[in-house]
Parts: sequence; C-alpha cells; structure tokens
Amino acid sequence: MTSRKFFVVLTCLLLSLTFALGACNTSSGDETSGSTSTTGRIGNEHGGFDPATNRYYVNMPAFNFDKKEFNVLVLDNTRETTYYSEEVGVDKYETTDEVLEDAVRNRNNKVFEDYGVTINAVYAANVFEDLSKDVKANTGAYDMAMPFLYQCVNLAQSGDIYDLRSDPFNKYIDLEMPWWDQNATASLSIDNKVFFTTGDISIMQKIVSVAVTFNKDMLKDNFPDVNLYQEVRDGKWTLDRMIELSKQVTKDYTGEGEMTYKDIWGLSGSYGDASMMYLASGEKLITKDENTDYPILAIGNERSLNVAKKILEELQRKNEWVIHANEFRDVSDIWKTSLDIFGENRALFRTSAFSAIKKLRNYTDNSDFGVIPMPKFDADQEKYYTPCAATLAYGVVIPKSAPDPEFSAFMTEVMACEAKNYITNAYYETILKSRDLKDEESEEMLDKYIFNNVVYDLGIIYNFGNVSSMFNTLMSSGNSDIVSTLDANRDAIEAAIDQVVQQYQDSQ
Repeated sequence: MTSRKFFVVLTCLLLSLTFALGACNTSSGDETSGSTSTTGRIGNEHGGFDPATNRYYVNMPAFNFDKKEFNVLVLDNTRETTYYSEEVGVDKYETTDEVLEDAVRNRNNKVFEDYGVTINAVYAANVFEDLSKDVKANTGAYDMAMPFLYQCVNLAQSGDIYDLRSDPFNKYIDLEMPWWDQNATASLSIDNKVFFTTGDISIMQKIVSVAVTFNKDMLKDNFPDVNLYQEVRDGKWTLDRMIELSKQVTKDYTGEGEMTYKDIWGLSGSYGDASMMYLASGEKLITKDENTDYPILAIGNERSLNVAKKILEELQRKNEWVIHANEFRDVSDIWKTSLDIFGENRALFRTSAFSAIKKLRNYTDNSDFGVIPMPKFDADQEKYYTPCAATLAYGVVIPKSAPDPEFSAFMTEVMACEAKNYITNAYYETILKSRDLKDEESEEMLDKYIFNNVVYDLGIIYNFGNVSSMFNTLMSSGNSDIVSTLDANRDAIEAAIDQVVQQYQDSQ
C-alpha cells in the first residue's frame, strides 16, 4: 500500500470511528511504501493507527539514551495573557480546563511509562529571547522549544535551530504522520527544509484559527427564515451575504446621533479582518514554486487584487455594518470591548479566533450563539478556507544547543503522537464541542468546513517586505488602493524573499 493510499484509508477509518479531527493530507508528498499489519494496524514502518485500541502508535528505534528528562521551553502568562502554553506542563494555571489538564498529565504519564522520561515544561516570558541566549551560550538547557511561528522565523534565519527533515532528525521524525499538520509543513517549508512546523503537539494553531460567531436570537428576531448553517452547506455563505444581513441590523441604539461601540452592529471586528477575509477567499499573499519550494509573491493577479480591493472598501464603510476595535477611544482594553459588543448582544456577527470563543463563557447573559466558517468571497468560490492567525501559533523547534539532538528528535515524535491520542481529543471533542459550542450544527461546521481546511500563509508568518502589513496600513489610513501599495512594496518583498531563500540555501 502506498503512503498516499494509507492516508486515504486512515482518513476514512477516522471518520467512521469519529475518534478525532483528521490531520492528514492525501494530496501531496512523496509516495513511500507502507503496510497493513496482520494485527489490524494501519500504517507504515514508522507508525499509524490501531483500530483495535482506537489509538495512534509510533514505531521508534530502540531507546538508547541516558537522559531521563525532556525539557521543553514554552511560553507563560507573564506578558502574554491569552496565548500561553497549557499543553506541555500541568498544575500551572487554575484557569486551565480540567479536561485539558488531565489530558496533558495522561500524555506525560504515558511517555514516562513507555520510556522512563519525564516531560518538563520550562516556562518563559519570551521563548525566543531565552532560546536565543541558550544557543549563543551553548548551555544546553532545552531539548525542544515551542516559540510563536514568527519567532521561529528569526531562529531559522539565525541558524539557531535544526532542519527537521535533515539527518539524523528524519530517522525519528516523520512529518507525514497524521500527528503533524500536513498543511503547515507544506506551507512552512522553504528549499525543502523544515526548521519548524506544528501539529497535534500544540493546540495553539486551533486556538488562533478564525471563524465567525453569530447571535442566534438576533438572527431569529430579524431574519426568522434565515438558516445560516444551511447557507454554509449550500455554499451561499459569502461576504456579500454577511454585509447584507449586517446592514439591516446596524442602528443607533443609544440615540446619541453618533455610532459607537454602545450601539447595535452587524459585525464586531478589527483591521485584521482584512487579511483574514483575503485568505478566506482562497487567495494568498505568498505561495511556493512547486519545483523549487521557494516562496513567490502570490498577490498581484487580477482576482487577488479585485478581492483585496473589495474587502478593503467594504470594511472601510463607516457606520454602515462593521465596527473595528482599532478605532475605539477612551476604553482600557479594545479587544475586551470588541468582545463585549458581541457578548452583550449588540452584534449579529463577530470574527473570532477560538481563544475569544472560550472567553464568551464569561458572558452569563449572552444569547445563544452559533459558529460558522469565514465567508467565501463569492458563491463561485469552490470551498471555505479557515485563516490561521499564524504568527501566534506555536512552532516546534529543536535548538542547536540541545544536549543530544537525536534524543530531542526521538522525544518530539513520541510526544506529538501521544498528544494526538490525548490532547487533541480533549481540546477538540470535549472543550470545543461539548463546552464552548452550543449545538450540533456548530460541531458540524467545525468538522466539515472550519478545521478541515486551515490556511497558513508564509506572507503572514515572514511578513516579507511588510507584505502582510499592507492590509493593516491601508485600513489605518482609510485607503483601498492595494495596487499602488503593492507596486510600492514589490521590490522590498521580493528582496526579502531572496534573502531568506539564500539563508536557507546556505544553512546546514
């Protein structure tokens, strides 16, 4: 059985068992030999899925390491109060969901039972700073680290982390295994080198993926015949539809004559929606040359410019349908105020990362809400795309100061596999579906339309020549001239791409 056929079979099996969110990509990758064992396991020589136990498994070389502790550098909540790590260590935060805490503990215990190795979360206010110091001093304090993806970029460019596809790391880490995010790896590689990627080892890429919440009571009161779930299924949930519904509910609720965050809005959003809606259209800022695996500028063709221009124009229509958190004045926390608008029943829609959806628990008087994907640009668009605000997702890196890089690779793979067995299921099935979502239709949206097509864009992560900053800059200035802005930045973008490619070519 080829590797590609193996993953097709595995995907079908996972769907039938409803075990967990599938994470394999059947449409790309080199084909290698695989097998189905006589015990009923489906996989290849590296690992796979065992239907008898309903668990993933990894086949590793014999454990021949002296180390008994695996030290993972992760982010704490000293500075970052939302996007801090809860998936490596336990007994750190009282606010961590109990089911997630139990899942992490069980994963860590399973690794200890199998290999006699204790997983230690080493917390830092800034993972990038601490890891950079460790590499420069070669103190070897960390076996693996999980910085934000934008920080992984700097570590890779500085030559501080290993290529996970190189020898000997590829002896232990198989990035085609279903516990690694195939979309992420395909998007993040440059020159066929993967210095960082993500997958089930972290829940952050799901937490920072963007969807749309809608207020069910507001929808019912204003549009009793509208079923947004069905519109998603029928492929009719589009940007124009969001705007149409939003305009009809937006009104001066306070009667003060000036629209503010205290009024009723169609959409509570931010300037960042411009780039997220652009990615939801199926367009990208940066893509890759399929022959060289080098980044190339994607925005610039006719459709991409038309999409960008319309999104910018519509989002800049003052007081018509959308309010942006970036424009709030005289508030202590613009992001909390933005969430308040939706949580206090003053917005029909909100573009929300799943971190914000968790925070909706705090609004006890909040009307029932549903979750749907980001809208298509138009009905002709083939599928829905879920943009990942990837700068705030974690990447997995092995630093060049790691005391035993092979031990790091071994444990990283084991940790990732067991995270899929324990942590993904706890977060996705129990926390998201059973606690944060309100109905089966929203669960269907998650399975079929949101997490099955997450988009990672190198332009967002690397911001070559400020390519991703263009949208925020245009939003801030009230300008929708994407063509002139792109022309002004094109040379800088392409020069930045060339510089990164050269650095990756020179890396060993």
